[in-house]
Amino acid sequence: MRTIDLTEGKPSVDELLEWAKSEALIIQGLDGAHFVLEETDEFEQEVAVLGRNKNFMKFLEKRSKEKERTPIGEVARRLGIEIV
Repeated sequence: MRTIDLTEGKPSVDELLEWAKSEALIIQGLDGAHFVLEETDEFEQEVAVLGRNKNFMKFLEKRSKEKERTPIGEVARRLGIEIV
């Protein structure tokens, strides 16, 4: 992780984005606040969006409280898959 201190210079947004393609950046602002800039992929974006979706989070909470489980052998049997 590379630290970019904006008190020592002000790279362009394009430069920051180019650098973030190869490694995560910690950007220290003029007021001392720190920010992280890193490249993301579609999966990470989807996780972030779903994490803010209240209905989806309620669904996960409900599912996590369910006591009934289906053993993998039963799932395989229902799907007609032979487990070796």
